[in-house]
Amino acid sequence: MFKILIPFLFIISFTSVGQAADMVVIHSNVTQEFPEGRLLDSSTPINLASSAKVTVVFANGGVKTVNGPYQGRLIEPFSIHKSDPKLIATLAELLLDDQSQKVRSTRQPPEDIWLIDVSTSKRYYCIEPSRNVILWRPKRQSQGASDLLIKHKRTSTEIKAKWPARKMTLYWPNLLPIFYGDTYTIEISDRNHSAFKKLILYQLPRSLPTNSHKVVWMVSRGCIPQANLLLASLR
Repeated sequence: MFKILIPFLFIISFTSVGQAADMVVIHSNVTQEFPEGRLLDSSTPINLASSAKVTVVFANGGVKTVNGPYQGRLIEPFSIHKSDPKLIATLAELLLDDQSQKVRSTRQPPEDIWLIDVSTSKRYYCIEPSRNVILWRPKRQSQGASDLLIKHKRTSTEIKAKWPARKMTLYWPNLLPIFYGDTYTIEISDRNHSAFKKLILYQLPRSLPTNSHKVVWMVSRGCIPQANLLLASLR
């Protein structure tokens, strides 16, 4: 509770007393006036210089980008989706956490956010319902062939496979069923090194109305790096 509440109380101070924040800044090239993660209120006019560009997400999941010069209120796009203050509070917290992570991390993740990075200790990954489960390794680790062992912890079912040389991706083995929410272990070994990780997969519900809602759902399942990448793609 405190992990979500404390950042929310901090960023809510950007709005005046008596106003309710109903949008959050997710992209900005004027970070001093409109930092990413700042909560705004649609009843308060904003002023943008000619070179300014700001993207916000509204409490109903709608996304809007405004280019300067601009003066006036930001009105949410027409939407049939209900407003949810928790949505923008979660996005704001994610953005604030991501800013501190960027300082410490220089690692390049896969460009496709739905790929399962087996080279890290990250445990939780979310999968779009229309996508196959695909494993990924960095180019520097794909020069030689590797042995792959995946085990389903609950049933002890396991399968071995070869990961061919010079291939960065590999489809999840057809003979090993996917039970979303269950724990798997993955072992990869070659002549030079070996790696081990635990993996828990979650499949996004088809009912999520917008990509903003997907980001929030992914955060709740611990798929933080993927959520950050999806949030960064919103325009």
